[in-house]
Amino acid sequence: MPCAVAEPRSLGAKIVSVFRGNAVRGLPTVNSIYVLSDYETGAPLVIMDGGYLTAVRTAAGSAVATRELARADARTLGVFGTGVQARFHVETIRRVRTLTRVLVSGTSADKAHEFAEWVTAATGLAAEPAAPQATSAADIVAACTTSATPVVLAEHVRDGAHVNAVGAFTPTTRELPSQLVARARVFVDTRAGALSEAGDLLLAIQDGQFTLSSVVGEVGEVLLGAIPGRIDPRQVTIYKSVGAAFLDAVTARLAFEKAGEKATGTVYEFDAE
Repeated sequence: MPCAVAEPRSLGAKIVSVFRGNAVRGLPTVNSIYVLSDYETGAPLVIMDGGYLTAVRTAAGSAVATRELARADARTLGVFGTGVQARFHVETIRRVRTLTRVLVSGTSADKAHEFAEWVTAATGLAAEPAAPQATSAADIVAACTTSATPVVLAEHVRDGAHVNAVGAFTPTTRELPSQLVARARVFVDTRAGALSEAGDLLLAIQDGQFTLSSVVGEVGEVLLGAIPGRIDPRQVTIYKSVGAAFLDAVTARLAFEKAGEKATGTVYEFDAE
């Protein structure tokens, strides 16, 4: 995923692999590294953990979407998934809404229980394992799984809820059922990415319950005031993200600058010859 961004000046590339069999090995499904280079010369500046970078920028995007689209009085967060993305979503979303409770649904009761314990220990928030019905009924829902089929239950999503869907990033996988997508006001990170890779939307179109023209717009357009965000407290809003190279690039640049300020990391000298 190579990218150059003019402002802030960022040049880099993420090398990423997806090995779905890694789950049974106790390894991450997605592995990656990021190489940030000098914008003017192309000289390498830093190599960093692409998985951590991806988790940061993805969850930050969901937090921005939640800040702009969720009801101001949203207090409960339902999380599908117990991996890195799920953790970062708890960490970021709690910074844009005053949460009082976190509900967790995982692939096993043990994983959900362990994740709930982590939430309370790390954030002080009340957290508990929950059935998908209860997790789907939260004020804010974060779908952070590698599931190929829907995990959020449309019939249990309440009016006025906001849903972040970040786990599915291919045209044939989805975390949201077509009925939910058809019912919601849908926003994306980028139109180009979502309309070519977001199975949550493309499969709903295939089912005849959604159209490309139904995508309201990008969250960036909401931030710029070009389009309105939530316009009715009773409507369901969805933020669908598949990721974009420019998000990696600018996040890597910010991380590099902060690392320099804090003298974090290991410095290597390259032989100029």
